[in-house]
Amino acid sequence: VNYVTKTIIEVTAALIVTGGRVLAARRGPGKHLEGYWEFPGGKLEQGETPEACLERELTEEFGIGSTVGAFIGESLYDYGEKVVRLLGYEVEHAAGEFELVDHDELRWLEVDQLADVKWAPADIPLVELYEARARTVGYYATNAIEYCEETIKFDVDDLYRPFLEHLLPGAHILDLGCGSGRDSKALRKLGYTVTSIDGSAEIATWASVFTGHPVAVKSFQQIDYKEEFDGVWASASLLHCPKAQLQDVIQRILAALKDQAVAYMSFKWGESPSVDDRGRHFTNHTTHSLGLLLEGIHYAEILELWDSEATLRGQPQRWVYAIVRKRGVQV
Repeated sequence: VNYVTKTIIEVTAALIVTGGRVLAARRGPGKHLEGYWEFPGGKLEQGETPEACLERELTEEFGIGSTVGAFIGESLYDYGEKVVRLLGYEVEHAAGEFELVDHDELRWLEVDQLADVKWAPADIPLVELYEARARTVGYYATNAIEYCEETIKFDVDDLYRPFLEHLLPGAHILDLGCGSGRDSKALRKLGYTVTSIDGSAEIATWASVFTGHPVAVKSFQQIDYKEEFDGVWASASLLHCPKAQLQDVIQRILAALKDQAVAYMSFKWGESPSVDDRGRHFTNHTTHSLGLLLEGIHYAEILELWDSEATLRGQPQRWVYAIVRKRGVQV
């Protein structure tokens, strides 16, 4: 589709989640896309940030107060007369009761109910992003103890070596998506200072007990450190980050690093995303696709990029690894 000759309208969308259910709103009679369901939001006004737009729109449309969180992703859809660029954000319902103005019905949908309504075309990619994320998060919330007890037994000592070769003794490492805390504990034992974070509150609680150190609950999209770390260890964690968000997340990782510092990351080998039998979403890579992604990111210098095969749960599993150095000063 040639979008160059058409005006692109930027519109925000709120993914309001409460008790594991997400809010869907149906467009009212006489409205564009009447009868279709959407994530509520609205058109950005000149000079307005997406966050300010969402807070304003949710007050105007529903009479509620809100707090805008992490960026979820975007979609681009050609409606013929216009092209909509839809920007989705996590939003917390902060105050007020919902009132209907532009919509005639609201529903709080479980993940398994997302297909029960007819979504506006531009919202469908955001629905898919939310579903993948919700199923993955749901798995770890439900199976935190089993997952942690299983993964602390994995022997990954050989993977530390190429990463630690770039660090000085006592360096400060961010263990991003620390899981059970296995690597945080091992790196501390080797004399490094470690800050551990994980996106699952249940896993973070388990890991903090296992390691004897606090583990912050923070998603990839919420990484907001600035030039604090000598290294970032993202072992088998970014593989759950949706492809549409991965470049932004890696840029956040680079922002968290000091100049000349390094980040390690690993992904399952694959030409396209996948979902396993546990309902978890994976963003897979080949050495070629990961190399292309990293080459397109400012301040990222690929130091090493390789693949190898390992045994996981009794089955051979091919993995892709990268070590990236932050070069230059982030603007």
